[in-house]
Amino acid sequence: MKFTTILSALAAATLVSAGKFHDIGNSENVNIVPGAFIVEYHDGIKHSDARNALNSRKVDYKVRNEYNVFNGAAISVKSKHNGDDLASVPGVKNVWPVTLYSVPKIQKSKKKPTDPEVTSLHHMTGVDVVHSKLKLTGKGVKVGVIDSGIDYKHPAFAASGANEGCFARYGKKCRVAHGWDFVGDDYTGYNEPKPDSDPMDCGGHGSHVAGIIGGNALNVKVSPKPPQPFVGVAPEVTFGAYRVFGCDGSSGDD
Repeated sequence: MKFTTILSALAAATLVSAGKFHDIGNSENVNIVPGAFIVEYHDGIKHSDARNALNSRKVDYKVRNEYNVFNGAAISVKSKHNGDDLASVPGVKNVWPVTLYSVPKIQKSKKKPTDPEVTSLHHMTGVDVVHSKLKLTGKGVKVGVIDSGIDYKHPAFAASGANEGCFARYGKKCRVAHGWDFVGDDYTGYNEPKPDSDPMDCGGHGSHVAGIIGGNALNVKVSPKPPQPFVGVAPEVTFGAYRVFGCDGSSGDD
């Protein structure tokens, strides 16, 4: 009965239009992971049904991720099958190559911290009004940063009265209270990710973003102190640090 149900689902899928391969590999400024694809299935097709269909086509593949957000999976193909071949498999609706995104490079500003353009940013954006008149500091608010992690030991992320920040897994009263490393230090986008529980930033971009959101270096007591005391938009938010970049390289969109 179960086998008949699977066959019926796959047979129904063959009656709809064939799947489509969205080939963006030749697009300008687009990098892809060779042999890696995101595959969307038709409604009603289970992951196990799709795997059976791939096996029936003798596709030598490895599952990278299976999704619940949409009906599909990311796979790495070891055989000579390409995106068009995968799109022709019964039950497949869409196929995309896994695209790589690079860590944005942090550009050092030529302006000094005391320049009016820098010191007046809070005034220009209204953040000073939020702090001084509305008395809003982000207390009780949780903000997730999906980036290269957060340097949670930096004093700008320390809780009130502390000299150094911390991660809740290793300390108490930590502003970085949640987090996960989905890829590992050595991940480049081309190799296999090795997740772990420590979202420490080794690239700097995620910490830079978190500092804008909620850093607080107004009362730093350790050396070296920042050349200009600064405070983020919401200096009392609680952070979640979710790392999707390794120490160098890129990250796949799967």
